[in-house]
Amino acid sequence: MFGQISSSLLALEHLEYLDLSYNGLEGPTGRLHEFLGSLKSLKHLDLSGIPFSGGVPPQLGNLSKLQYLDLSYMGAANSTDLSWLTSLPSVQYLKLNRVNLSTVLDWPHVMNMIPSLRVLGLSECSLARANQSLPDLNLTDLKELDVSMNSFNHPMLTSWFWNITSLKYLYLDHTSLYGQIPDALGAMTSLQVLDLSYYYAEDEKNKRIMTTNLKKLCNLEFLKLSSALTYGDITELFRNLARCSPNKLQELDLRSNQLTGMLPATWIGQLTNLVILDLSFNHITGPLPTSVGRLTRLGTLDLSCNHLTGNVPYEIGMLPNLIELYLNNNYLDGVIKEKHLASAKRLQTIDLSYNALQVDLISERQPPSTLSTVRFAACIADKLPEWFSDAFSNVEYLNMSNNQLIGGLPASFSSIGAMNAIELSLFSNKLIGQIPESFCKYEGLAVLDLSNNFLEGELPSCLGVMEDMEFIALSHNSLSGEFPSFLENFRSVLFLDLAMNKFTGSLPVWIGNLVSLRILRLSHNRFFGSIPMNITNLACLQYMDVSNNEISGSLPRYLSNLKAMRKTNMTRVCYVDDIENFHLISLFAVLKGVFDTNMMSIDLSSNNLTGEIPEDIIALNVLVNLNLSLNHLIGVVPNKIGEMQSLESLDLSRNKISGEIPATLSNLTFLSYLDLSYNNLTGQIPPGAQLDSLYAANPFMYIGNTGLCGHPLRNNCSRDGSRDTILLSWIGCGFVVGIWMAFGVLFFKQSWRIAFFKLQDKLYDKETKQELRLLGKVPVVKRDCLRSR
Repeated sequence: MFGQISSSLLALEHLEYLDLSYNGLEGPTGRLHEFLGSLKSLKHLDLSGIPFSGGVPPQLGNLSKLQYLDLSYMGAANSTDLSWLTSLPSVQYLKLNRVNLSTVLDWPHVMNMIPSLRVLGLSECSLARANQSLPDLNLTDLKELDVSMNSFNHPMLTSWFWNITSLKYLYLDHTSLYGQIPDALGAMTSLQVLDLSYYYAEDEKNKRIMTTNLKKLCNLEFLKLSSALTYGDITELFRNLARCSPNKLQELDLRSNQLTGMLPATWIGQLTNLVILDLSFNHITGPLPTSVGRLTRLGTLDLSCNHLTGNVPYEIGMLPNLIELYLNNNYLDGVIKEKHLASAKRLQTIDLSYNALQVDLISERQPPSTLSTVRFAACIADKLPEWFSDAFSNVEYLNMSNNQLIGGLPASFSSIGAMNAIELSLFSNKLIGQIPESFCKYEGLAVLDLSNNFLEGELPSCLGVMEDMEFIALSHNSLSGEFPSFLENFRSVLFLDLAMNKFTGSLPVWIGNLVSLRILRLSHNRFFGSIPMNITNLACLQYMDVSNNEISGSLPRYLSNLKAMRKTNMTRVCYVDDIENFHLISLFAVLKGVFDTNMMSIDLSSNNLTGEIPEDIIALNVLVNLNLSLNHLIGVVPNKIGEMQSLESLDLSRNKISGEIPATLSNLTFLSYLDLSYNNLTGQIPPGAQLDSLYAANPFMYIGNTGLCGHPLRNNCSRDGSRDTILLSWIGCGFVVGIWMAFGVLFFKQSWRIAFFKLQDKLYDKETKQELRLLGKVPVVKRDCLRSR
């Protein structure tokens, strides 16, 4: 529904219920209508999700019968005064999520004056603090409080809400509250949901810890503490959980908390109502207790990325409701057999990667046919089991990387994976031969990773049916042919890695059609020709590596138009819209050597580029790495290079660049690597602590530039060369004048002339005798003999 909210609503004098949520409606100039405050019979008003902006009209305070008010997520709405809420004596449900309340400092006092409140939502309201003093607490019937996504940034103990014992739902995630979690939490016995997730300590004093006794919280069903604690002991946390019978806890999320210790076998087996147990990304040690087999309602078990050791207990096979099992990235050993999956008839996801495990499932007892995600990286020996193709015929996500699989891609792969398979990762094996055309059946594939194998030949053109592909990694093989023409219509590809192959030919002009591309790696191939101009159509390109090819021509000025590498609004367009892909982008970037997914980088090193470095390149002011080494570039270093404030690495070595080093280079405070070696640079090295520290880390950064001088090099150069030139000229003139004066005196005055020649004879005699003695070839003769000659 679009358009404006009509004032004709005022004719409905007895209107009690009005829900216009999540429509395209708007008010005059996009503001919320004031006339809504005249609908005095309203009891329920929901305007959430409508793109209003401007201030919330205080006239809504006239709706004295209102019981339900939701103004959440209304675009750019704000309020500087909430006192009108105190005129709503009957309101029980109040949500103002994402309404900007940054200037409202007395918000707890206003809410405390509405004792009828049952539900209060103030998430993402830019609230500054929650430590106001409330001597008389009136919110005795409040059941739900959501103040998440506000940066309170003060000790948790000082918050005003810990004494509201009626609360059932308390959301404090992303609030920056730090310090000890108060003991008062243990008295909130009505709590069913507690969310303290996502806290990141800025310094040592702002740590967040939890030693609170929660044994009385018998109604607690969801405890969410992911990324919430600075440190802690997993055993102590389990001991402090409620041990009521029956235990109601359904979800326990403790991932990413730096927790140490061993899993307590006794306590973990008592949480028999658990549906989700997530302890991933901690430092938990020891074995996986067999008591986990008692958690018969468990649907998700995630113990990945810890330091667990020992065998995987068979009791995991006693979990009939298990849907997701993540044991990857531990130190587990032994053999996974059919008994481990005996009762897991509903299992959809299994990840055993990166352990010392070996999967050995015989054909008579194949894995459940419900499996859609299978990740057995580094779990299988040198060949696929016979049962493999039949067992995983419905898999959508398959990762068999790092298994040392030997031989060609077998024909059986044509029966692996559903027609709508999404991921196929076989990197870091020993696969040989060509990519078979049977791969072309995966029309819906989004991730294809065959990198780091021994594959060869040209890519089958039928791969062009995979137009929805987002991640293509084929590096470190011996693939050949020209730049794959079937990629021309791949408008969704985010990550393209063809590096370390034998591809040849020029880069196609249609490369600019890959409009979603973020990361492009084409290094160590045989591509030639110039860089196509329409590569600047890749508005989101943040990482380009075309090094070690035969690219020629001048370094194009139009590279400065790569929008993602400039401070523009494209940063938001390129990254916010792809939150669902961020994890995969990060994973692929790390695996393929791009260690920071936000790093803006251009590497054109080891090519045949000529001409000057264009001054326009300084427009790439969020570029982090620039490598133009090992080319044939001439001219000077751009004088305003100091404006590229984000640069951390700059390599211009082994070119023919001349002139002086720009003084602005010392302004690059983030620069951690600099190499200007083997060029024709001259003049004094600019002073500055930044360049001094870079030289200390890389003392060869200036080598091969014989014209450079000054600190930190040994060959000093004067600060004022012109003054020295003048001084030397005067010394030369004085010397010539002095010589002519001496000769003039000797010519006109006989007595001085005779004395001069006597001195000459004496000196000559002494020198000649000394030389003859040293040579030992002729006898010493008298001075008279010499003189007679």
